[in-house]
Amino acid sequence: MILSLDCDFLGGEDDAHNHIRKFAAGRKAGEDMNRLYAVESLFTLTGASADHRLRVAASLVGEIAQAVLALVNGSSGSIPATVDVKWVSELAKDLVANRGNVLVVAGQRQPIEVHLLAYAINSALGAIGNMVTLIPATDTASANLKDFAASDTLVIVGGNPAYNSWLSLFKNEVQASPTIVRLGYYEDESASTTWKSQWLFPAGHYLESWGDATTSDGILVAIQPLIQPLFGGITELEFLARIAGETQKNAYDIVQATFNGSGDWQKFLFNGFLDGSAPQPVGVNASAASPAIGSVPAPSASSLEVIFYRDAKVDDGFYANNGWMQELPDPVTKITWDNAVLVSRKTARDLNVANGDIVEISLNGKLVSGPIWTQPGMADYSLGLALGYGRDKAGRVGTGVGFNAYKIFSGKYIETGATIRKTGGTYVIATTQSHWSMEGRPAVREANLDDFIKDPKFAQEMQEKAPPVVQSLYPNPLDEAKKTALHQWGMAVDLNACVGCGTCVIACQSENNIPIVGKDQVHRGREMQWMRIDRYYTSDPKRKNNPAFFDFKADQNQADPDQQFAEWIDDVQAVNQPMLCQQCESAPCENVCPVAATVHDQEGLNVMAYNRCIGTRYCSNNCPYKVRRFNYLDFNKRPLSELKGTIYSTAIFGHKTDGELDILRWWKDPNSGMRTEDEWDLIKLSKNPDVTVRMRGVMEKCTYCTQRIEQAKIAQKVKAGATDNVRLKESEGTIPKTACQQACPAQAIVFGDISDPESSVSKQKMLPLNYSVLGDLLTKPRTTYLARVRNPNIHMPDYHAPYSSEEYENHNG
Repeated sequence: MILSLDCDFLGGEDDAHNHIRKFAAGRKAGEDMNRLYAVESLFTLTGASADHRLRVAASLVGEIAQAVLALVNGSSGSIPATVDVKWVSELAKDLVANRGNVLVVAGQRQPIEVHLLAYAINSALGAIGNMVTLIPATDTASANLKDFAASDTLVIVGGNPAYNSWLSLFKNEVQASPTIVRLGYYEDESASTTWKSQWLFPAGHYLESWGDATTSDGILVAIQPLIQPLFGGITELEFLARIAGETQKNAYDIVQATFNGSGDWQKFLFNGFLDGSAPQPVGVNASAASPAIGSVPAPSASSLEVIFYRDAKVDDGFYANNGWMQELPDPVTKITWDNAVLVSRKTARDLNVANGDIVEISLNGKLVSGPIWTQPGMADYSLGLALGYGRDKAGRVGTGVGFNAYKIFSGKYIETGATIRKTGGTYVIATTQSHWSMEGRPAVREANLDDFIKDPKFAQEMQEKAPPVVQSLYPNPLDEAKKTALHQWGMAVDLNACVGCGTCVIACQSENNIPIVGKDQVHRGREMQWMRIDRYYTSDPKRKNNPAFFDFKADQNQADPDQQFAEWIDDVQAVNQPMLCQQCESAPCENVCPVAATVHDQEGLNVMAYNRCIGTRYCSNNCPYKVRRFNYLDFNKRPLSELKGTIYSTAIFGHKTDGELDILRWWKDPNSGMRTEDEWDLIKLSKNPDVTVRMRGVMEKCTYCTQRIEQAKIAQKVKAGATDNVRLKESEGTIPKTACQQACPAQAIVFGDISDPESSVSKQKMLPLNYSVLGDLLTKPRTTYLARVRNPNIHMPDYHAPYSSEEYENHNG
């Protein structure tokens, strides 16, 4: 049993990958399946995975936590007037009923009082030492920057306070300190401030040198160099050793000296961690009374609540210059290349604003402007502002992207008393998914745990309609050949484990040399990621305004931009579905290609012959899953400045790079592009040499990382020698992992040989939860999904069958 008090432990909190892995391990459909309650204001990945979610202002979370503690201890609790009393009381009863198996977590942005209340609830329910392990924290002395004016030197290691510090010291145009010493990766805002005296040292990447660190649970790990230093930077260890006057100044010697006497050095390097280095749990005296939290007024249209949160992609701005991060759709909003002012539907209507309207936010006498975005499931009269954007000097990619919420940030992540006004301007927001609902179609299939136990095959019974024929329109000519093939590749994705974090998308982009295309191209629907995470919102069908199909005001007849005005989006459930090439055995894309560029092989892969592709895009038009991507421009050859549209230059019309006409550069070297030589050299270093770099006019898509499959085959043939033991077997550990599978923290993706009945993927496909998306089309996809199972509490006032299931039943009679 998990209670999240405004804690997005599956999204923006520290160590999220570990939390995702552990949470997903407990979401297996069965009697031991965990249950998640979420109390939050923003709609987060944790809220999307919750079995019960309470939409409430962040400033009221402390009062709710205090009420839960009182109810758990057997007394009455004071619950805010805007909160459903039964929801809180039934939650407390469920926590007490599961005493000893309860975990309560509080979010980073909540004040210390809420964290103390979370500890008190854990303690009262017997979670300390059972579900909660306390480890000793290292007491570190740090300088008080508020008194910095009295000192003569400030050393900044890796930070960027001129951008993200709320202290006025770093906001002044002319700084008072005589000497600033800074180690950093970039010539960013802190490197360009007008300090009276400043020393700038280039930082080496942490994977270019030796180092050590401790994990979140206190285990000592080794950091070993993976590459020779590219730019001659200095690491933090070497930098601090010199400032401290240490005799050891080499990073390797410092790490070894730190490790000295702790065990076998070679074993430490081989394992990557020091066995037995985890600290022993400590006890805490819980006799002190829990803090008392007074009631606070609920936010209103004239006194809005502002919630500052770390962005899921660029964090506090550190990754703002990373194009992969900027173009990755936000896990919840699906916005790229921007942040926005997130509001609920009711807030937007009361303030008379709509998506794209630029508003000016006033808080504590400070102002910032940004575009509105209506977010389903958002708490009313709250503004969600993502930090990390609006950088003035981030680099080629991140400069000028989004707006800088730090302008009104004062160190508190939750503040009240804000007002907004419309400026009259509008702003274009690029999003990869403008349609929110499944319209009753069973793309994602769900059931509550009780219903699954009664009918384990519910997912296979949810078909839109019986197909009119029993034979596919697209027969595979290699159906006979595959009978003698060594392998048959397939994949299963567990929707019960997937939380929609998007890690797989970035892993695929890195592995397969997928370019970024820029905001303008994303807005045109031309993003290039081979994988996407489809996010659907569902709501109680009774809340939808669908009096008749022919009623123009019905929700089902509204255009996508009008979804922001529909009342049903106030309280929603959300589901996530990774969507990639389904590797159809009867692939619609293959029959329509006039040059046979997309073909099938005998092992079940739908592969691409890039040299044949002439760009007709017939295959994309005929793909029911919309997972094929087309290179409209030479994205790999163009810098980001050439991808910002809306007019795109070509080599023919006098465009110059490094002062030379591109047409002449192309004549000398057909592989040249519109990038300067220094940038081109770095771009080539970032590419995977095992994967072709595609250019303009070529269709591309997922191929189950065929390069990894071929490498594994070659390695097995070398190992087999003159024998015929060339088949890859999971039992022998020779089956490769796809990039998405390898990176997934939830272990939701399973890939392997489906012709081996003992393989993990074969066992997944034999489960009753397994189903095919659009299976009635008889495309026979090799990628299948395990349906999602929720575990709600039947006594909760919001107990309901999954909304998507009810929508399906209404849609199909």
